[in-house]
Amino acid sequence: MKNIRTKKKINVTIGLILIWMFCIFLYFTFINLIKISLFITIIILISETILCLFLWLFFMIKIDWLKDLNTGREITYLNISNVLSSVRFTLVPLLIVMFGLVPRIKELFYFRIGIVIFGILIGLTDLFDGFIARKFNEITNLGKIIDPVGDFLMITAFSILLYYNEILEIWFFILSMIRIPGLFIVSILLISLKIKINLKTTFLGKTTIFYILCLLGIGAIKLLLNLNYHYYDLFLIIIQIIGSILIILSSIEKIKQMIYILRNQDKFKNNSDNILFENNE
Repeated sequence: MKNIRTKKKINVTIGLILIWMFCIFLYFTFINLIKISLFITIIILISETILCLFLWLFFMIKIDWLKDLNTGREITYLNISNVLSSVRFTLVPLLIVMFGLVPRIKELFYFRIGIVIFGILIGLTDLFDGFIARKFNEITNLGKIIDPVGDFLMITAFSILLYYNEILEIWFFILSMIRIPGLFIVSILLISLKIKINLKTTFLGKTTIFYILCLLGIGAIKLLLNLNYHYYDLFLIIIQIIGSILIILSSIEKIKQMIYILRNQDKFKNNSDNILFENNE
C-alpha cells in the first residue's frame, strides 16, 4: 500500500509539473503575439504557479482519494479527467488577461476570434472531464473536488471582470457571488470547524453551473469583440433573468442540503473525513 501511495505521489507531481509548464508555454506564446507589461507578466506567472502548488498540496494530502469509486481500482497517475480539470483551473489567470486586455487593442480582430475559440475549448473541458471519467471508470473523489473548485474560480474571476466592464447587471452579479463564492466559503468554514458536509451533486446544480459558464462566455465574447448591438444586449438581459431564477432555485436546494447534513451529523460520525461524497454520476 505504501508503494502505491509513493507511486501515486511521484506520478501526480510529474503530471502537475507538466501542466504548469504547458500553461507557462501558452502564456509566453500569447505574449509573443501581443505586448504585455512586465508587471502583468509577473503577476500571471506567480498566479499560475500558486494555483499549481495549491493543486499539488491538495493531491499530496488526499492522495488516497485517487481511486475509482465504482470499482475501487487504485489509479496511480493523473488521469485524463483530472488533467482537464487541473488545466482549466490553472489557466484562469491567462484567460482573464486574454479577455480583459485584448479588447483594448482594436487592430487584433482575428486574434480575438482565436481567443474566443480557445476560451470555448477550455470551457468544454468542463463537460468532457466528467464524461471521460465515467467512460473509463475513473471517477475519483479528487476529481469531485477539483471540478467544482475550478468552476468556482472561473465563475468568480469572469463575473468580476464582466461586471467591472458593465456587461453584467448588478443584481445578477450579486446573486452569482452569493451562489458560487458565498456557498463555497461557507463550506470551507464548516470544514474548518470539523463539521461534516455532503458534496452531493444534483441535476439542478449542474445545470445552473453550466448555464452560468455559458452566460459568462456570451458576455466575454461581447467584451472581447467590442459588440455594441441592441439585440445582443437585450439577449444578455434575458439570459441573466433566466440565470437568476436558476441561481435562486439551486441556492435554495443547496441550503436545504446543508441544513439536513447539519441536523444529522451523528449519522456520519463513523466517517473519518469531513467531506462526504455521494457517487450519483
